[in-house]
Amino acid sequence: MSQSLRRELNRLLDRWQDTYQEDAARLRFYQRELANTRQLAARPHASIKLLLRQCSAVRKMQQHAANVLATCKHNIRKTSGTTTR
Repeated sequence: MSQSLRRELNRLLDRWQDTYQEDAARLRFYQRELANTRQLAARPHASIKLLLRQCSAVRKMQQHAANVLATCKHNIRKTSGTTTR
């Protein structure tokens, strides 16, 4: 495998790992906000619904990033000839 291709694949992998970590941090933030909002005496239902939608959206984004990461790792192993099977 050419060195430039390997660098490009690793750069792509790094970007998706960053995206995954950002999504995980955002999900933790929304979950914390949701827990805090649910503890309020007068629960603002619109805010809770919004936070639930945000959590759901971030989970989907995080799952997509995880799938892309797995594909990138597989492609790197495949192109460098180190597949396991």
